Amino acid sequence: MTSRLPLTVSLNLRETGFSLMSRLAARNGIEVSEFGQDMGLPFKSVIDGEPDALQHLADLSGCNSDDLRAWSPHYIASRSYLFRGEPYHARGIRSTIVRGCPLCLREDAEASDLPPYQAMAIKGDWLPRHSTYCHLHGRSLVDLWKESNLTRRLDTAERFKEIASAIMSGELDGDAREATDFDEYLNRRLLQGPSNSWLDQYRLYAACVFCDLLGRALVRLECPTSRVDAGSSWALYQMGYEACSEGETGILAALSRLRDQIGEPWEGPKKKYGVLYDRLAYDLTDDDYAPFRALLRDHILETWPLGPMDELMGEPVLERKKHSVITAAHELGMDPRLLRKLLADAGIIDLEGDDQRDVFDANLAAPFLNSIDHQVSALELQKDLKLSRSQFDLLRKDGYFTPTLGAAGHKPLWDLRQARAFINDLLRGAETIVSPGRHWVDLAKASQRLKIRPGQVIDLISDGRLNRIGKLEGETGYASILVFFEELKNVLNRPNAPGMTIDAFARSVGLKPRQAGRLIRKGHTSATMARNPKTHARQYYMQEQDIAAFKGNFVTLRELAILRGQSWQSLRAALKKDQVSQFSPDGLDYGPVFQWSVLEACGIANRPVPQDENR
Repeated sequence: MTSRLPLTVSLNLRETGFSLMSRLAARNGIEVSEFGQDMGLPFKSVIDGEPDALQHLADLSGCNSDDLRAWSPHYIASRSYLFRGEPYHARGIRSTIVRGCPLCLREDAEASDLPPYQAMAIKGDWLPRHSTYCHLHGRSLVDLWKESNLTRRLDTAERFKEIASAIMSGELDGDAREATDFDEYLNRRLLQGPSNSWLDQYRLYAACVFCDLLGRALVRLECPTSRVDAGSSWALYQMGYEACSEGETGILAALSRLRDQIGEPWEGPKKKYGVLYDRLAYDLTDDDYAPFRALLRDHILETWPLGPMDELMGEPVLERKKHSVITAAHELGMDPRLLRKLLADAGIIDLEGDDQRDVFDANLAAPFLNSIDHQVSALELQKDLKLSRSQFDLLRKDGYFTPTLGAAGHKPLWDLRQARAFINDLLRGAETIVSPGRHWVDLAKASQRLKIRPGQVIDLISDGRLNRIGKLEGETGYASILVFFEELKNVLNRPNAPGMTIDAFARSVGLKPRQAGRLIRKGHTSATMARNPKTHARQYYMQEQDIAAFKGNFVTLRELAILRGQSWQSLRAALKKDQVSQFSPDGLDYGPVFQWSVLEACGIANRPVPQDENR
């Protein structure tokens, strides 16, 4: 057993391991890294909270090892720490900024005969990013120092040398304020663990992040931005926590307030919910945040008239749940004012209200909507679909847009609902394109540039031979359909297009270019070496047989999600539950791609049968 050092320091209340080791080194007049080498105790092992290292440190200092471990974060893996029985991301507990309460530090110094910098200790409950309050003194925590180098940052005794006089004089004291409900919640979770409240059923770090994000969304009801001074961040946590403390009912009420009061009626969820939507949709995608993502997603689906042409939290909407008067009128080709009266007469919606915000159940209203006369003339059809006369005529010659009524003595009429459904089918699973650039083109331009009929392009989309279909943001109807021009040329076997580039192929199936390139370089899937028609350099291309070989052996998470009709988040969770791993026979990152043979063996899905095999 390691002997207690003659010169030692006492473990302060809730002190961390790295703080104790720094003070112990300073007490013995030696720099902390050198002290660690002499004692066979690397400073990094104490920073990471390794149990053997903390035991060794406890023996050297003579403190209780259980008390030392209690408030020292333990590094587990993948930039994750375990602290007070809760997992934390490194960003949430190992910031480059070290914070604390100067009054606590001053009391440490006043209660000791040691120099202040050897007496002052960093407490573990100051470490979580969401901790902003000292419950002992009723003060906000303050930034003590910022340091990117880990050893220098956590060699606390050396840093306290630099600011001890400012701490002792009161110059750095934080603002006095009352503890918020969130402050009390966080303190209770750290001291006692979870209770039976609604928020306590979730991981502490994820719950705190959600309170912060919800608060940043709600603060825009009072000021035009979600950005506040760092010293006021505690107010954001409190705003979010007030809603969360009431459970799902309180959160849904808060989300409804944001929907009704932020922005314009026609603006979408991303605009209404701001950073809350962006972070949950694109950044916070692991399982700890799944309940909060589901809560927001379900609320949006229940309160927004989203359909198959829309995207929600990074995923295409596959089925409409709600209609507004505007969306229903658009599908039916009717005047919204007339439709609202008809819906009100049927008891589906109130006579007065907002045609964009008021929603109703699309499935329950379907029989009534189907009964409404929705036959329109050719001019009305073209206007609604944003389809030019020339394109309309060409498509009719190609067998599309056959009139539903064409009796003698009457002008032909078209079922606008069927026409809209036809456009929606072409756009199913489409990517939202903000700026088309030179890669994305609409159907009219594509057919003109390649000197083909637009019906040929639609045939390729309908047959599933074009993988990348885009929807131009802010546009609707036929004019919103975009195709990836390079892929279209390849499918048509243009002589100057040796195939899809690896970048284009990767994006079409939901991989990153470097992941698709690695699959090819490692020999897991085929590609064709050909000369670039512009640069004349030889490079890999994905020709039709290469794409068929890939899809015969592999499927990506995005394509499997669309095939199964579910979001990629829920699919990933299901695959994880069934212990189905991504393809990686050699431990390399090939992205979210799976082998059909593995999926079939596990009963997850069967590979689609090529159309020519069904004939």
